[in-house]
Amino acid sequence: MRLLHTSDWHLGKRLFKMDRAAEHDRFLNWLVEEIKSQDVDALLIAGDVFDTPTPPHQALEAFFNFLHRVSTETRAQTHIIAGNHDSGLLLEAPGRLLAPHRVKVWGKLSVNPEHHWAQVGSIDLCALPFFRSYELLPHGDGDAIGALKHYLVRDKVRPQLLMLHHLAGMFEAAGSEQVIGLSGLDSIPTELFSAFDYVALGHIHKPQKIGPRAYYSGSPIPLRFSETAKKSVIIIDEAQGQLTSQIHPIPVFRDLFSVKTTETTYHEDLRSLKQTGELTPQVEVQIDLSQPRMGLVEEVKDLLAQAGMELLSFIPRYQDSETPLRRPERIFELEPLELFAEFYATKYPDSGELPEDLAQDFKTLLEKVRHAAPPA
Repeated sequence: MRLLHTSDWHLGKRLFKMDRAAEHDRFLNWLVEEIKSQDVDALLIAGDVFDTPTPPHQALEAFFNFLHRVSTETRAQTHIIAGNHDSGLLLEAPGRLLAPHRVKVWGKLSVNPEHHWAQVGSIDLCALPFFRSYELLPHGDGDAIGALKHYLVRDKVRPQLLMLHHLAGMFEAAGSEQVIGLSGLDSIPTELFSAFDYVALGHIHKPQKIGPRAYYSGSPIPLRFSETAKKSVIIIDEAQGQLTSQIHPIPVFRDLFSVKTTETTYHEDLRSLKQTGELTPQVEVQIDLSQPRMGLVEEVKDLLAQAGMELLSFIPRYQDSETPLRRPERIFELEPLELFAEFYATKYPDSGELPEDLAQDFKTLLEKVRHAAPPA
């Protein structure tokens, strides 16, 4: 029996203005081929399939096309739990249509723990989607951890595997997660998982082991520039009642480079970047400056374009950026435009008055906000 553990796809995700669909499409194509080449019997998707509860049509299409390919091109079962970014009801809605295609989805926590157990070949699977404490304690009484134990404890007749989307143990976050605790706890103690032969976790985007047999598979692509850890999936093998696991790296489809540089070294630092992925690399430049410099952004763009790369984020860091407001005692008396002018003068003390074109742009934004329709 062979299983593959993955999670946190975040289909529909954007990074600033950039759509990530091209990277996700390549990952899903790679994953289908990995399931084939590794002769996988069951695919485990541990939550956060989508980036939002109402994903764009393009993301939905990519997801269902993937399930169709797994169903028709492989013999693998697919088992999915909802994450905190997903709508559990949306994932569960096509359940009857998906069942003949060997797809099972757990979108919401059931009051009956037995609903979260399934036999997958020679393994008993416990699948718990993301939940909040009020779902564990519908009457507001008791202890959340104690209630959780009712879902996890079952007589052991074959190897047991837990799939869970939550914070657990001592983890290292990647910085792109929505870190949500359970009923005031920072994370679920790994002692609760001691009976399981493998724990397939989702929610944390950095691949890592957080217990003797508990793993976060991590997200398949970096979701922010700060994510530098190699991405991977985990293959789990069952033989003679024992589960073993091995990490399989995911190829880099698009490089995300974060360059911290200075006004004297940026040429050299940008030219040292080397593309490894198929898609156009995206670059974030954080540069230390002594004062504002006209045309620098365009120069950086041109340097990157020569190397076949694009500038996605430019962050100037000025030596005097910590200068306090000149008139802090009047901050609550100033009109919005006056406050903006004060901020500009504080940020760029050697640049004179607020430029007229920038002031006009700010006025235009103010008008748009004032005439915007109120939220529904």
